[in-house]
Amino acid sequence: MKPKQTTSAPLPPFMAVGTFVVDYHKVVDHYPTERTSARVKRECMSNGGAPLNTLVNLAKLKVDFPLYAGAKIGRDLDGKLIIECCQNHDIDTSQLTAIEDSSTGYTDVYTVESTGRHTCFHFTGIGDTFSRKNVKLRAVKPKMIFLGSLGALGKMDNYNPEYGRSGATQLIRDARKQQITTAIEIAPIEHTSTIADYIETLAEADYLILNDHLAEELIGIELNTEGQFDPELARAAAQKLLDNGLRKAVIIRSGSAAVQLDVDGTFTSLTGHLLPAGQRVGSAGVDHAFAAGFLEGLYHDKPTELCLKQGLAVATACKRDLTPSDGIKPLAECLEFYDKLGT
Repeated sequence: MKPKQTTSAPLPPFMAVGTFVVDYHKVVDHYPTERTSARVKRECMSNGGAPLNTLVNLAKLKVDFPLYAGAKIGRDLDGKLIIECCQNHDIDTSQLTAIEDSSTGYTDVYTVESTGRHTCFHFTGIGDTFSRKNVKLRAVKPKMIFLGSLGALGKMDNYNPEYGRSGATQLIRDARKQQITTAIEIAPIEHTSTIADYIETLAEADYLILNDHLAEELIGIELNTEGQFDPELARAAAQKLLDNGLRKAVIIRSGSAAVQLDVDGTFTSLTGHLLPAGQRVGSAGVDHAFAAGFLEGLYHDKPTELCLKQGLAVATACKRDLTPSDGIKPLAECLEFYDKLGT
């Protein structure tokens, strides 16, 4: 008798929705002051926006679960580039809506050659009209959804009288009711944003992932002691964020370190390895690289410390390239590269 063949059921999808743009990168010799000039040394274009970058990065990590995109783009050259990018990385585009006679959002990213630090100028385009109704959760049935970036979502950030809350909050609320794990990122365009602008969505979400600079801006707590990231100050900041909502945890990344504070008080801190200055090319998308590494671990219920390590490893690999994703290799290679930095 032939042995019975068994096939494992496919894993449920991971879905990322929100800001899908094209990044136009320019390396400059210095960042100019107002009404002065700088020299552009080289330029290129790439995928951009937190959810699109995270999806592409997950694809580059060679994850074993399906990837789905949800956004609104224009039916123009930039929109075509985004669709082709998704198709090249096996990202499902059935909920990536292309609108005729509309402009796809883009970001001009200026990176200073000597430091690798970048500054962004963002055009939202048709993405400003992306709404809760553009996301069909039941058609995808994801295990996890990542929404980014709050503060740059246009219509979805705004109060919707139909729901009695913002579209972003309604999306996260609906996902929670369907037992979908939810993670959000905040990256406001308006420099006057405070944590109060996002309390409603935080109250519904499971996880918040953000960097130290934004955490300081949103809640007004300094995270450095004598110029160094201080995990205990980060813990205080994370607690203040948890006090404003969240159902599971907040994660804060800073350079080669990251912390996670759970709602039950469990605190995990990890300090990793720095990329040598000679290998650093850029920093665009480093937060989204961290998110990809962390969320891969979260999807597979890996220990928190390993999730943080994966995030730091992928973020470090990201810095080897000017673009958000081209420096990223399969997860095992990222971890191997990262471990070697510590030897």
